[in-house]
Amino acid sequence: MTRLLILQHLSPLSLLDELRADPLFSEVVYVPHHPFGGRPDDVYPTDEQLEQAEVIFSFVAPKGVDSVEKTPNLKLFQGLSAGYSHVTDTAYFKSIPKDSDLTFANASGIHVSTIGEHVICTTQMLLHRLHTITYKLRAEQEWFRAEAAWGSYIRELRDLTVGIIGYGHIGRETARLAAGAGSRIIALNRSGAASPESGYIIPGTGDPDGSLPEKYYSTTVEEETLAFFSACDVVVNTLPDSESTRGFVGEKELRAMKGDAIFVNIGRGTTVVQDKLIEALKGVQAEGEEEGATGSLRIGGASLDVVDPEPLPNGHELYTLENVLLTPHMSGLSRSYYIRAADLLKTNVRRLQEGQGALNAYRGKGE
Repeated sequence: MTRLLILQHLSPLSLLDELRADPLFSEVVYVPHHPFGGRPDDVYPTDEQLEQAEVIFSFVAPKGVDSVEKTPNLKLFQGLSAGYSHVTDTAYFKSIPKDSDLTFANASGIHVSTIGEHVICTTQMLLHRLHTITYKLRAEQEWFRAEAAWGSYIRELRDLTVGIIGYGHIGRETARLAAGAGSRIIALNRSGAASPESGYIIPGTGDPDGSLPEKYYSTTVEEETLAFFSACDVVVNTLPDSESTRGFVGEKELRAMKGDAIFVNIGRGTTVVQDKLIEALKGVQAEGEEEGATGSLRIGGASLDVVDPEPLPNGHELYTLENVLLTPHMSGLSRSYYIRAADLLKTNVRRLQEGQGALNAYRGKGE
């Protein structure tokens, strides 16, 4: 059995009772605090609790702990987010000896349903201009006929090509939902080829064998990358933050996009050259230029759940653009978030006890 240290508020709190009742764990210590900003009611683990912990369940590395020597019995750090640069960039993580068998795993796969739905929902809001119509009705409190303002403005997903950048858990579920609406799917990944899905998978979600995209493009060949952007009516960026992904979507890629294309970012804000994105969102159709023409720095709209920096400063220009749907990095949140995260935690503890690798491991023994 295993001693578990939880460094995160749980919801519903009944999860704590379930974990304490699970025979996998000999002890469950609950030290709830908010990972990305302290609050007056936050509490932090003691040196003794850190020393005894064999598994840590947390969004972030233990706060104020700069050496892995403070957690000598730790076997598994089970993260609560898909991204993990906020863990690997810490002194704590960097202090791990190279020969250590300590396993770190992320939570990729637990929030594919809600993020996939968020992508489809916000894309359709932009295609139907619901965000603008709703704002106009509320602000002016006066009925108006939308077709008089915009003509035949609605575009249907069934007529569009949806391109996924990074064909992992989130990308595959987004592809499944878009394909269900009739969209043509293409994908951009490193290999430029289909691969089987791995890691933690919610039953019934995703694209297990990678067969949904009609075509794959490779990020390692610039001509293929730009051809991908030119072919899309909707570009969905799922890239995580890393040295190789920062600024991946820049001026060349934005110029390659169609003038009426929609850009959706549920990856990380750092993967986009934000100033160029804003310039493209403000771009105006030139006289005689087709609405969907490529080559000019102009796109139709964007759904941005992530930006750079976060939080976005008050008064930032992105707040003001009519063709932008801005959400505060919440596309992955749902009532099932911690329930699925706890299921992944128990799965990985069980796997390690049986000598198997952890699902979603980015350090140590993986599946």
